[in-house]
Amino acid sequence: MAYEHKEIEKKWRERWKDLGTYRVENDPSKPKYYVLDMFPYPSGAGLHVGHPLGYIASDIVSRFKRHSGFNVLHPMGYDSFGLPAEQYAIQTGQHPAKTTEVNIARYREQLDRIGFSFDWSREVRTSDPAYYRWTQWVFLQLFDSWYNIEVQRAEPISSLIRRFEHNGFTGIDRRRLTGDEDMEAPTFTAEEWKAFNPREQEAVLQYFRLAYRSEAWVNWCPALGTVLANDEVKDGVSERGGHPVERKRMPQWSMRITAYAQRLLDSLDELDWSESIKEAQRNWIGRSRGALVKFPVVGHEEVIEVFTTRPDTLFGVTFVTLAPEHQLVDKLVTPERRAEVMAYCEQAKNRSERDRMADVKTVSGAFTGAYVKHPFTGADVPIWVGDYVLVGYATGAVMAVPGGDQRDWNFARHFNLPIIAVTEGADIEKEADERKDAIIINSGFLNGLDVPQAITRAIQELETLGVGEGRINYRLRDAAFGRQRYWGEPIPIYYEDGLPKALPDSALPLRLPEVDKFLPTADGEPPLARAADWTYNGHPLETTTMPGWAGSSWYWLRYMDPANTERFASKEAVDYWKQVDLYVGGSEHATGHLLYVRFWTKFLFDRGHIAVDEPAEAGEPGNDNWSLCADGELRLAWVCRNPMLAWMYLSLRFSFLLMSLKHGGGMKV
Repeated sequence: MAYEHKEIEKKWRERWKDLGTYRVENDPSKPKYYVLDMFPYPSGAGLHVGHPLGYIASDIVSRFKRHSGFNVLHPMGYDSFGLPAEQYAIQTGQHPAKTTEVNIARYREQLDRIGFSFDWSREVRTSDPAYYRWTQWVFLQLFDSWYNIEVQRAEPISSLIRRFEHNGFTGIDRRRLTGDEDMEAPTFTAEEWKAFNPREQEAVLQYFRLAYRSEAWVNWCPALGTVLANDEVKDGVSERGGHPVERKRMPQWSMRITAYAQRLLDSLDELDWSESIKEAQRNWIGRSRGALVKFPVVGHEEVIEVFTTRPDTLFGVTFVTLAPEHQLVDKLVTPERRAEVMAYCEQAKNRSERDRMADVKTVSGAFTGAYVKHPFTGADVPIWVGDYVLVGYATGAVMAVPGGDQRDWNFARHFNLPIIAVTEGADIEKEADERKDAIIINSGFLNGLDVPQAITRAIQELETLGVGEGRINYRLRDAAFGRQRYWGEPIPIYYEDGLPKALPDSALPLRLPEVDKFLPTADGEPPLARAADWTYNGHPLETTTMPGWAGSSWYWLRYMDPANTERFASKEAVDYWKQVDLYVGGSEHATGHLLYVRFWTKFLFDRGHIAVDEPAEAGEPGNDNWSLCADGELRLAWVCRNPMLAWMYLSLRFSFLLMSLKHGGGMKV
């Protein structure tokens, strides 16, 4: 008699479905355990083997915990907005919603066949209006908030307005209120604030809102008709499709994640994640202590501000380098140098920041013909433009010390610029001396001091002379949020006399409109501009949509109460499930998805919507409350601390390896 395993498995899957075997309710009488998988994007190709490898591991833990008396939340859903569905729609004319629905059905069939113990009653889809209504709601909360650096939390924008009405805004307030080193908001008195018209007041508030619109440098891909994130661009072309990408300045919605830089950094020490993941986030946030130095431009009113971690090397500055996108380039370049400099800037700025950071061998640049005054010596220092300087980091300008920085040394050698040794024992004929344990030389009042002493002394002198000050800087930049494409959450903003206004809660969800094509308009407007009546009470609606990471920044909360129509999740549900206990996902998302999830979580905590400020419990040595596990790697800390579970996981991995060999090695294991 043949063993009809397919029929038997089908029978029991249907039986378990009818009984609701894996359905979980909020039950305060039982200890909870929340197992979260990174939800998949439903592509047309269906699951690849890498998906179930992670899901098998989390499923083993879920089953074990259920048998150990825990109330286990183990949900699944779909990250169903995204560029691939839109590109397919452009090619075929088929609506992305239809192809996404078909792909989800295929994924569900495959997941069911494997027999995972997911609670499908809690399924979420980021493209479902019932879901993205709350993504839009979170956006509006961010739009209505600012970050008060004095108390280290987000507050309603109304509290900032009251402060302006009573105290105005002074230069001293700048860093205390915003924590943004690069902001250019003007100072004003309380009386001046009250006299501002609505447009002038909103222009000021845009410097403070956590979701804001401003002119920003973006990666623009004409072929795809959209802005791309840095990690979506490689070697000057789009990662998807290989289309040319150019850097251009355009109005852009952004998230002020930089306000949370220090909190995001500090909290890492409390998380039970792998050290490699935490270190990736530390490097991405990139905290550094140094000084802001002001270089007055000769013959101009402008001042070039430079952030440096090595003010001790100031006497070794032989030129200043601006990023090709720096706003002062056009103002400072001399007439005889303009053609060459602007041609260089146009070519250089279209390289992605990733490429420019990685390419340490190629040296290129152009002399502007202009000079700055050295803040200590008063000497004229030439201003160059070079693509090794990034406009998105610090001030977009560097004080070049070729004797102490290798990239500056390479640049100086290439263009035959002076190199001054500023550290004892340096052989500047061979390379720059970047040591931080040396003695300073050729540096006036800093001579004979070691590097830490010289840094402190240089900052004191800068502040005494009024030409600089001590600063803390972060590599982390605000996150570009708007996308010039169709298949994403509409941004719930309308414009009244050109001013951005939040849609009322009653108007949510703002649903995607019907359009004749999923392409930008003839004059370059996003696809939503094609809609017949894309307005709110006669006022135009925002035409860009949210990025893919918007919906995935809070899905772990929606799983707690997915059918709630009054709130993103009830207080009772959030208070019960609290945080995730085990998460299995890709380590490649450490500086994107995971960072954004932490940012949104801290924000929702600040505004009183949830009681935790991290999506994961703070870890303690030996505790199993959180493990960050990399998809496709045997780095499942929880599993590996339990021999039986480790054996089960390894057995299933071995089964997938056999499947791969059976299919000629073509399946990813």
